[in-house]
Amino acid sequence: MEPARLGQLRRDLAHAVRMGPFSATLHLAIEASGMTLEQVRLELAARGAFVSMATLSYWRRGMSRPERPESLHAVELLEEVLALSTGALTGQLGPRRPRGRTAARRESGLDVVDAWDAHREYDHLLQGLDPAGRLELTRVSTLDRYSLGADRRELSLTTCQVLRAEADDLSRMTVLYRTYDPPSPSPVLKALNGCRVGRVRIAQDSGFVAAELLFDRVLRRGETAVVDYELTGLSPSPPTETDFYQRFFPYATALYVLRVQFDPATVPARCVRYERRTETAPDQGVREVWVGATGQAHVMATDVPPGVVGLRWDWGAGLHDLPSLGRGDPPAR
Repeated sequence: MEPARLGQLRRDLAHAVRMGPFSATLHLAIEASGMTLEQVRLELAARGAFVSMATLSYWRRGMSRPERPESLHAVELLEEVLALSTGALTGQLGPRRPRGRTAARRESGLDVVDAWDAHREYDHLLQGLDPAGRLELTRVSTLDRYSLGADRRELSLTTCQVLRAEADDLSRMTVLYRTYDPPSPSPVLKALNGCRVGRVRIAQDSGFVAAELLFDRVLRRGETAVVDYELTGLSPSPPTETDFYQRFFPYATALYVLRVQFDPATVPARCVRYERRTETAPDQGVREVWVGATGQAHVMATDVPPGVVGLRWDWGAGLHDLPSLGRGDPPAR
């Protein structure tokens, strides 16, 4: 690194240590150290703190912050790894964030480790799938169409997303799907428009599917992209009926529309929408949703905070000719 560049970094770092925020201090400390994020991760691991690349990238870019005891210990070790004075990073974290809906609307992002019950599998899948690029894309809107057959089984999930680049040279995004009833064989991801499928990673036991979608052009800061993709082969084997769908938002989004398409001959007795702060948090904003004559129910949400928005339904006893196949614990998608 050129001496002039290093000198400027050190001056900026000294200012950030005094004034914050945590993310800026961490970013500048890594830059001034000359280490890559992978080297930082390995140094932490050598000291007994195992933090994924994805999590480090979230902290560095201000999309989440460490709060769990093991994460706070890792931050203490980061001060050692990055040759910072004691408290340079830990002193900027302050008290633990308040929880709940109001807090969610104020925060720029939701800590993925806190939000997902199976966060270790999540982090493992995202490693190597460009988590940094994921953070530099704003999801302007997301439209999901979730289709079920007459046997109440999942048929497909079709998604259209509008994205805006917050940095130059962005060429891809990551997508994630999860179910607690993993199908066999694994679901198939198909790019429909504006993208093509890159690397795909599957954790069969935990039900996670993570994949890259490569844009049809490289985006510069401020440019937008519209991508359409589809997941099929979602039903487990042996088949079970499905009674809900939900989407997890790590970051706020302006618009979300969920359309659940039932077979008109097999509609549920009742549908309700709900929101959650995390995957396992209590339901909030529960309201009944009408199922139309064509078998479609929908949810529209604007200014969506980080968290979960979903729709669940009750097939009702004795309303259909099909036998009950048993649900067990519902999957989280």
